[in-house]
Amino acid sequence: SKLVIRIKEQTNIMSSTKRAGESNENGSKAKKTKKEIDLELQCINTIRAFSADMPEAAKSGHPGAPMGMAPFAHVLFAETMRVSPTKPKWMNRDRFVLSNGHACALQYTMLHLMGYPQVTKEECARFRQLDSCTPGHPESFVTDGIEVCTGPLGQGISNAVGMAIGEAHMAANFNKPGLEIFNHYTYVFCGDGCLQEGVSGEACSLAGHLGLGKLIVLYDDNNITIDGHTDLSFTEDVAMRYESYGWQVITVGEISEEGAVEDLRTAIAAAQKETSKPTMIKVKTIIGWGSTKANTHSVHGAPLGTEDLAATKTKYGLNPGEHFQVSDEVKAVYDARIAENEGFVTEWEGLFAKYKEAYPTEAAELERRFSYQLPEGTLAKLPTFEIGKDKDLATRKFGQMALNSVAADLPELIGGSADLTPSNLTNLSCEGGGDFQKDTPAGRYLRFGVREHGMAAICNGLFAYGGLRPFCATFFNFAGYALGAIRLSALSKFGVIYIMTHDSIGLGEDGPTHQPVEMCESIRSMPNINLMRPADCNETSACYGIALEQNETPSVICLSRQTLPGLAGSSVEKAQKGGYILSDSSAQPQLILVASGSEVGCCVEAAAKLNADGIATRVVSMPCMDLFLEQPLEYQKSVFVSGVPCLSVEASAVHGWHRFSHAQIGMTRFGASAPAKDLFAKFGFTTENVVKRGVELVEFYKGGAVPDLMNRPVFDNVVAGAH
Repeated sequence: SKLVIRIKEQTNIMSSTKRAGESNENGSKAKKTKKEIDLELQCINTIRAFSADMPEAAKSGHPGAPMGMAPFAHVLFAETMRVSPTKPKWMNRDRFVLSNGHACALQYTMLHLMGYPQVTKEECARFRQLDSCTPGHPESFVTDGIEVCTGPLGQGISNAVGMAIGEAHMAANFNKPGLEIFNHYTYVFCGDGCLQEGVSGEACSLAGHLGLGKLIVLYDDNNITIDGHTDLSFTEDVAMRYESYGWQVITVGEISEEGAVEDLRTAIAAAQKETSKPTMIKVKTIIGWGSTKANTHSVHGAPLGTEDLAATKTKYGLNPGEHFQVSDEVKAVYDARIAENEGFVTEWEGLFAKYKEAYPTEAAELERRFSYQLPEGTLAKLPTFEIGKDKDLATRKFGQMALNSVAADLPELIGGSADLTPSNLTNLSCEGGGDFQKDTPAGRYLRFGVREHGMAAICNGLFAYGGLRPFCATFFNFAGYALGAIRLSALSKFGVIYIMTHDSIGLGEDGPTHQPVEMCESIRSMPNINLMRPADCNETSACYGIALEQNETPSVICLSRQTLPGLAGSSVEKAQKGGYILSDSSAQPQLILVASGSEVGCCVEAAAKLNADGIATRVVSMPCMDLFLEQPLEYQKSVFVSGVPCLSVEASAVHGWHRFSHAQIGMTRFGASAPAKDLFAKFGFTTENVVKRGVELVEFYKGGAVPDLMNRPVFDNVVAGAH
């Protein structure tokens, strides 16, 4: 047999299952007739040709992987997965992730065959064209049936770990005897590139530790990358690596030949039966099978060309001159599966109706969570600070208070830290807030280990799962490790909450390797993400409230290690505008000081001295630039009044502040190892230096015009389209 199961126990691998390809009572399947084998091959070759037609039409794209993986897709979509084109967000659908997202022509082919209304032949012919629903890599916010945005290799398989955690967690918390409303699998296609990326190793190592038995990965082992054959750079034993992670690994030999998919069915059934650990099915394929360019890197990222495509279709037994062809016989196969799947949905809806009758509270909670509604009054529980009564604390400690003030009301909050819980202070103290582990999947606190990138990618998968609001934490400087996944949160419109403590040189003695002088600028430059750096308890509560309300925008909440004073004039309501007047002079201001985070307190002290010296000074706290820029222009101009010079103060890079300030006090080099007080003095974040630079700025513009930075056109250059 071509099937090799790389586990110690190989007995009873095919006991009862109703998932893998219409199995009989004992899990076996009747031997196919010649006619059935021929039809199966026709289906597979149709998938290959249909997928190859897309890059040919676009004059760009990746035909090779879809042609090699077509047998995977046929067995999974036509026989195994339970999905619904009419209800693509059905709670109990099997989740599917194409981690090697460059092979998206394959996914669009399958969505078309499975009856997803968006993905017509016409849209497939518009592959990679403006405003089509068939973009060059899968985009979850564009195309129904796409769970996550993939393309950056390794992200999709890591997202799938989050989805598998989501299934285990929801099943543990909501399933009742005889009413298993969460009971599905998460399937992944991935390639060599996905397994070379470090993020996949981080996530898959954790998946093995957590024993995510409903995670099944089909690895397209075609030995080709863009540079050439993988023996140029990738010669490790992937199977042994994944075994060491705690996975079941099944190896299936070449399946490109006619009818050779039975071993794949057997492997999937064995994977479904193994519930104590995730499974990788390592399948040997030939990239671009049937083409003259097969088994070469030339077929990876370029169309076959008219002649080769026609010859390949002839080899497949298809019409060489017809594009996007699907015979009536092939259509009937998939129509039958569509009908079967709709039956599964109807059956589940009946089950959920019984669940709703027996457990109305739990059912209502599920409906609330999957619609991203917050319980009424929850945000009112966020703490506020009263000067003279409450103790000054680091904002990371205020963050701990804020998180736990709402955690009991929001059981969808699930997350953890990258092995920095005592520093990030993200542990959940509420009932049910214990650890999520293999034996305690009902828990909400994830011990991610030292895996920042994997952590962020897993949180994207948790959000994509639905009904969950993931958060994760590390030191702000180590957001750099996670930046690829954070960017995908923003692109995908996933409201992941990133809690980043130790937010500046104020972390002190750990030195410049840990001090994030450029990270604020990096995150702020990214579209659709809110970087928030609160200055005290009230602003911290505002940041958490904003993060929880913004379902389609991720938040990065930057919190201090060091203690910060409570600020007179701060409030949750004001901070929600992103920037506001914290303190003002009795006269028309002659100088504006604007700052975020720990530097706001310094500006308040400097303003008191400047006002006493006769320079009327306003202090603006700006916890979030993006939210401020969303306010009406009239409000923005009321904060930054025309003709008044503005000095920004932030222990971070200065770029980005130029839109608000005429001069900046910021970091123009890396930090140093020393106590925080000494570092702030060295780099100019002191009351004395702010006063000095404020006076110099006023003198610079004395007798001359002060540029009105708020008075300039803002162009929207994006032409309206489908998305």
